[in-house]
Amino acid sequence: MNTETLRHFLKSLSSQQHGLLNKRNTLFIEQPADSFRPAAVLLALVPRQEEWQILLTKRAETLKHHTGQVAFPGGGYDEEDASLTETALREAHEEVGTPCHTWETFDIIPPCYTPSGYAVYTVPALSETEPRLTLNPSEVAEAFYVPLSLALDTANYQQRIFQYQNRTVQAPALPYLHYDIWGLTASILYSMAEHFRHYRYRK
Repeated sequence: MNTETLRHFLKSLSSQQHGLLNKRNTLFIEQPADSFRPAAVLLALVPRQEEWQILLTKRAETLKHHTGQVAFPGGGYDEEDASLTETALREAHEEVGTPCHTWETFDIIPPCYTPSGYAVYTVPALSETEPRLTLNPSEVAEAFYVPLSLALDTANYQQRIFQYQNRTVQAPALPYLHYDIWGLTASILYSMAEHFRHYRYRK
């Protein structure tokens, strides 16, 4: 996928109905939507090894929540942030050391609600060069990349069963090398892959 096609695809993400995320939201939206704390994550694409790849992190074991899980760079909205896009860029800078000007950003994807009480907005972004990362060890144990081509193929995902409030729920997971990508991160990636299946025929 060349840069212009990728830009067009990332722009299209904000205007589409994300079936999986909408379905997931029905599980957690039993409380008023405005009671969820806003947060934002950066869906960051970089050219690496002659293809586009997605930047992911493994959360530090010392964190209070979601320790050791694979996640996008991101975090909670602060009142000082001018926008949710700024939230995602600020958090990426704090976690992996990328200056905000590194990223070309696109319109945010509608929120995904979490059991921990967050409304998480996804900010698609790309850099035309691979950025130098400087990890914050208090937040990030490791950073790594997943090929976009792998993440866009729904056949690469597993469907796993878990229990939530006495209900049986099916959710996607994406095994990659020795990493286990699941939860919100896998749901966002799978939703993007679902969208891509249809997008390819509408270019």
